[in-house]
Amino acid sequence: MQGSTCASIFEPAALVPEAEARENARVASCALDLLGELRAAHLIIRNALNLMTPDQKLDWGRLNARDHVDGEGVTRANERAAVIARTGA
Repeated sequence: MQGSTCASIFEPAALVPEAEARENARVASCALDLLGELRAAHLIIRNALNLMTPDQKLDWGRLNARDHVDGEGVTRANERAAVIARTGA
């Protein structure tokens, strides 16, 4: 959607039916955009891992832990894959 923003998709608002339909379409469009970006990130991260040495992967894991974004693995691949799978798309 040109000119729309995903920034406020979580802000509740009282809308008339027409505005609610437009808002629902905007949110759906944002969700599709986010899913596409998540899929691309998943592949980019996998490619980066294939280029890294084991020591580089350990360093990456330490940085993720420091920033409190660590998960089941160094790159949260299982978490991303679960979200992608949940969409059914």
